[in-house]
Amino acid sequence: MLNFNLSSTVGGCLSTNMLLYGFGTLAGLVVLSKIMKDARPLLVSATKEVIAFQQWLTGNLEEGREFWEDVISEAKHLYKLEVEKKLEILQKQQEILQRIRERI
Repeated sequence: MLNFNLSSTVGGCLSTNMLLYGFGTLAGLVVLSKIMKDARPLLVSATKEVIAFQQWLTGNLEEGREFWEDVISEAKHLYKLEVEKKLEILQKQQEILQRIRERI
């Protein structure tokens, strides 16, 4: 005589609680899909707005990124010019000092 016990048969792989959680999840998904069918137009509209917002945000972020790249590029250029002027001044000072030494 075979003694069929669900918990001992399935218990080797899954516990009874896990099996019940799985069935509960499936039942929840079925109920949720039925509820969502009625809300479909609202979900489509909301999704459309999210897509529009995402595109707007992406565009603004791109503009902001370009703005900051321009600012950084301009700052680097001005810094380079400033360093070159300082080097030029130092070279002139060296030349003047050299002339003074030669006269002494």
